[in-house]
This record gives sequence, C-alpha cells and structure tokens, in this order.
Amino acid sequence: TLSEMGQRVLIIDADMRKPQLHLRLGLNNLSGLSNILIDTNLNWRESLLNVGDSQNWKVLTAGVKPPDPTRLLSSNRMFDLINQISNSGDFDIVLIDTPPVLGLADACLVAEHCDGLALLVSLDNVPRPLPKEAVNRIRFSGVPLLGIITNSIKKERETMSGYGYGYDYATYAHYSNDDEKNDSQVDDESSRTGLLDRYKQVDEMKILMK
Repeated sequence: TLSEMGQRVLIIDADMRKPQLHLRLGLNNLSGLSNILIDTNLNWRESLLNVGDSQNWKVLTAGVKPPDPTRLLSSNRMFDLINQISNSGDFDIVLIDTPPVLGLADACLVAEHCDGLALLVSLDNVPRPLPKEAVNRIRFSGVPLLGIITNSIKKERETMSGYGYGYDYATYAHYSNDDEKNDSQVDDESSRTGLLDRYKQVDEMKILMK
C-alpha cells in the first residue's frame, strides 16, 4: 500500500529463526540479512530483491539460518547496516519484520536502532492477556510504541443482513530452529495467491523505521 502511494519502501526480514517473507512473496532466500551480517565483503544493495513489477518496493530476505540470531541482531554490524540503509536516501520507509516480542529478545534489540515499533495482533488467534503483556514489555524496554495493528478477523459467515465478510489467515506460531515442514506447501500457495493477500498473512511483530 505504501509503495502504491509513491513511497520508496524496503522490507527487511529480521526473523532468522522462522523466515517467511521470501515464501509469502515468492522470492529466493539465497543471500539476505544474515549473509550480510556474517560476510563484511557483501554489499547490502546487491542483496535487495524486487517484488513483482513494483519499482518502489524492495525486500531484503532473512538469508541462511544462523546458529545464534540474537548475537547477529545485537551486533555492531547490524547497527552499522541500519545506519547505512537509513542514511543512503534510497528509501522513505524501512519496515523490519521480527519474531514476536514475547519470549524472544530479537524484536526489542532491533527496535533499539529504529524510530519505533508497531505491534501486530491477529484477532481471535491471540489470547487476550498477551497483547497487554507485549505492550508492557515494549514500554519497559524504552522503545517507542508507534501503535497496534490488527488483522485476521473471523471466517466469512452469514449475517442477518445477508452480508458476511472475513479472513481466515494462518497464525504464526511454534518458533524453533527446526527446518520448515510445510515450506513447499507455503511456496505453492504463494504462487497462486496475490501479493497483497499473502502479505496479510504475516502475524508477527513489525518494526517501523524511517
């Protein structure tokens, strides 16, 4: 939506534990964020991928799964990379996709180098106390909370007026370093579904950096 409004947008997949953006957008993940953080000879611009025919929307995928994602995300190399991208003038908005804020330090570590953090909550898929707990943790960390975005409402159903609207998007859960069992299924589905529909399925934390 932002790119269609003329904004130059970069999305970075900083979820190295369970990367999803390349699958949902039908992109390869041969070289991404982890590769850049490990190999200082890599230029971040050379790892950017285009999304379809959009000239304003680029993606930096997560890259290979490292043994210790937290160490990479908290490294000086990560801080330098964000500064380089921010000061390049190539983008108006940079969105950094991370794992959920609860249970992992990754989101708050990345957010320390950004303008703020936005919490994405799936309706009817998240126990009521968890969003409040997540907000409290964000405030405790000192990271500016930009707001809360909700998605994934109930399945389409009949109403008294005869109209029914809804989405039944997959929930993001079960974080581990194990290989994806359903990568091929997600990849096949992503080839059949529109880009916007696939992107709406992302139920993780979103971090916003200008």
